[in-house]
Amino acid sequence: MKLAWPRKRTLLAAHRWLGIISAVFLVSLSLTGLALNHTERLGLNNIRIKNGLILSRYGMVSGSDILSFRIHGFDTLSYLEGQLFYSGQPLATGGPPVGLHEQREFSVIATIEALIFVTREGEFIERMDVLQLPFAVLQFIASSPEGEPLLVTDAGQWKPDADWIEFEPYEGGFSVEPLYPAEIDEAGRQSILEAHQGNGLTLYRVLLDLHSGRLFGWGGRTVMDLTAVAILLLVSSGIAGWLRKSVWARH
Repeated sequence: MKLAWPRKRTLLAAHRWLGIISAVFLVSLSLTGLALNHTERLGLNNIRIKNGLILSRYGMVSGSDILSFRIHGFDTLSYLEGQLFYSGQPLATGGPPVGLHEQREFSVIATIEALIFVTREGEFIERMDVLQLPFAVLQFIASSPEGEPLLVTDAGQWKPDADWIEFEPYEGGFSVEPLYPAEIDEAGRQSILEAHQGNGLTLYRVLLDLHSGRLFGWGGRTVMDLTAVAILLLVSSGIAGWLRKSVWARH
């Protein structure tokens, strides 16, 4: 049985297009592979990546996700993914603030699920969850016409005593105490990010995931798999072309 070789034009066209398509990915594989082979010399484990776009690929947040509000005049109350920070330092776990009431002895931070008590210096005192309170969801901190603090909740308005231990129903007018947005400097922003997610990612980890395609999820892995298949097809088409030429040369 005579072996039927593909036409020369077909082999050349397939070889050419496979080479062009896979060239970009082959360059990426080569460069990242070379860098990974010299990790210690290049210090890849000592270089930290904090780019917001790259961090988002790993489910990590950037500084733009931080919510900050003014507290005690010149300090800041910040929130990032379930964590509250006082002037850049971890304070307590909790949701985003919905209210703030400042007193001489202590201040009260309200989230939808808890009351958090802090000193005037920003030190954590206590957390009181809604399970300990006569309502399920906190909405705002407000003030009565007499200037007394009130809690606006899903179960109506409640008036705390002087120590915020007992709460009694309140009916009447009130005005919501607003939260004032604040800007934090870069040092404070980096302090919050480092406290929340460490020092970012090493360049080694990013290059390793880029090399395997994992940096771009299943799509990246699929492209790298197809690149590997393309390399095999390039080798196969090259060998087929060489064999075809050898057969015709003998004839």
